[in-house]
Amino acid sequence: MADGTNDEGIGLLSGAPTPPPKPTAAAVPATPTPAAATPPTPPKPSVDALLSLKAADDPTREVTAGTVTTLSAVLTSRAAETAPVELTIEVGYTSTYPGEGAEWPVRWLPPGKKTMAELFPRKEKHPVSLPPNTGMPLTFEITAPVGVRYGDRVEVRIAAGGGGAKLTLACVARQAVLAIKTSRGYEREVADTLLARAEEKADVVFALLVPSSLRGYVFAEGMSFEGVREMLKGIRKARGLVEGETTLKEVEPLLVPKITVEGFVEGAIVELISGPFKGEKARVKKIDQAKEEITVELIEAVVPIPVTVRGDHVRMLEKGGGKSGS
Repeated sequence: MADGTNDEGIGLLSGAPTPPPKPTAAAVPATPTPAAATPPTPPKPSVDALLSLKAADDPTREVTAGTVTTLSAVLTSRAAETAPVELTIEVGYTSTYPGEGAEWPVRWLPPGKKTMAELFPRKEKHPVSLPPNTGMPLTFEITAPVGVRYGDRVEVRIAAGGGGAKLTLACVARQAVLAIKTSRGYEREVADTLLARAEEKADVVFALLVPSSLRGYVFAEGMSFEGVREMLKGIRKARGLVEGETTLKEVEPLLVPKITVEGFVEGAIVELISGPFKGEKARVKKIDQAKEEITVELIEAVVPIPVTVRGDHVRMLEKGGGKSGS
């Protein structure tokens, strides 16, 4: 080989060398996208949870013996449609004298009925169909028995459905102020006799009031008209009970102390209603406002002798034309 080149050998290649091929990355399998989760359906609330019971007025009321009282409640449903509901009504009695409390007659107006019905059993169940968002009235008529004692109580316990809605209506016995009519001038005598009888028979008459400014009346604080009326039988000069209860507001002015000589004037004709000259007529000679005393002269006395008495020991008969004095 003239030029010294080996034709058969491997010669150098001209140009840049060819880079080796890049390794192929391993194929990563695609992760499937999960489907959107469906939220669970909330449970439908029970009808019991959608019921409400509320008193139409005061749930507890004070009553006197022999009176009739009406208590009311309203049952409401917030359900979307008319739902069947079972009413449970229970009547219970409590007394401050265990074993002696009288039963209170209770009547009610069942839903859908037009007449009142007696609640004879202590517990009664009544099914009703309650429309949505419409109040259903429940009315109870309660009679306080004549022989009720102070503090005696009756309860009407109402429950709707499974007991989710509950309400208690109650009546509590209290004392009453009763007016007793008497013959004029015999108020104290009637009161003393009645007080003696009241001490022998407790829990009928608690207190007596004989107002000096109101003639012909005695006021008794007691539990029942019948009890006081029974005690008045046979009492001389007692003319009976005035029908209806007397309110404390009517009696309060009689409890305010007044000056005993108020309204008396010099020259007035009065009657002595207490002391050794009780029943004698006299003429007012002097009035002492500070000491609440009146000086009088007996009209029928042979020798006019001034007598000084307390203002509440005389009763006005005729007003004179004199002055009130000081």
